[in-house]
Amino acid sequence: MTPPELAGSVHAGAVRHLVEGAERAGLDVRPLLAGLDIPEAALTDLDGRVPLERYVALWKAASAHATSAPLGLVVGREHRPEYGGVLMYLLGHSATLEDGLTRVRRHQRLAHELFIPERVRDGDVVHFQRELPPAIAEVGALAEMLVMMWLTTARQLTGRDGWPREIEFQHACAFEPSVYSEAFHCPVRFERPRTRVSADPSVLDIPLRHADALLCAHLERHAAALLERVPGEEPLAHRVRGLLREELRGGDPSQERIARGLALGTRTLQRRLKDEGVAFNDLLDELRRELCLMHLKDQSLSVQQVAFLLGYAEPSGFYRAFRRWTGTTPQELRARQHSLRFTAGESRHASV
Repeated sequence: MTPPELAGSVHAGAVRHLVEGAERAGLDVRPLLAGLDIPEAALTDLDGRVPLERYVALWKAASAHATSAPLGLVVGREHRPEYGGVLMYLLGHSATLEDGLTRVRRHQRLAHELFIPERVRDGDVVHFQRELPPAIAEVGALAEMLVMMWLTTARQLTGRDGWPREIEFQHACAFEPSVYSEAFHCPVRFERPRTRVSADPSVLDIPLRHADALLCAHLERHAAALLERVPGEEPLAHRVRGLLREELRGGDPSQERIARGLALGTRTLQRRLKDEGVAFNDLLDELRRELCLMHLKDQSLSVQQVAFLLGYAEPSGFYRAFRRWTGTTPQELRARQHSLRFTAGESRHASV
């Protein structure tokens, strides 16, 4: 049975990107396709789909054969618009990166949300990020490709280079750390809570080199038509969670705002969520709890900063919610986590 985090499919161009990018690095991964039940015809099918589970398995198998250099970095550098289909052209003909990412997210199922970074503003920095589920995050080469692909695409569209401040990955470093810092031209950290690129917010407002409002409108209509043919519509609750994740930071997202982001009326949103057996406030509460436990593992964040990231204007509201979720306080939970890590470290040291 397919794990929930590996459900869905990716645009066939993603497979072609891996195969052709690996070939340019001297690695032939075509023999792996048959064993994973991926037809080679998928490499030339402009509108084809490949199950996400098989795509991730292909990356896992391919990276096992790449021992001399990080395959993800090599393939990510080789990204071209045609690999992403209509979404990459929609992004490329938008006015700015922010405009393009907003448009693309409306149709992200054409690629799979895995490929579309969330953007989160935090004061004088903007993060392009994904919190990858374990089944995907453990395939480090895939995560590295995603980040290199995001940066390569941004450079191609803006004509500018060198804007990342820092990069974080969830997986452990597989090669010498200097390989990554030299490739990305910035500090790179591993075993972090999320996969993300941090940059100056001004990058969102850089005019794109091929902006074309009329062509962009045509591409958006075409993307909407293609979306209707993608099997297995993404549950509305999942789309709501995605928007909530973007809107949470520093504010309490309202149903009205989320409904507008989905081009729905508030009552329609409520009714359709009810049809799926969930409620807006429950989704918000569940997401806050998940993000809270993740953020508290990041010792660089204060408890007050965690509360801000979860959209709490007042610390008292955060503390009440936290006690309801865990039966304790954030400080007590962090102390327990620190104690467990220390004990585990002592045990490993003693066993050496």
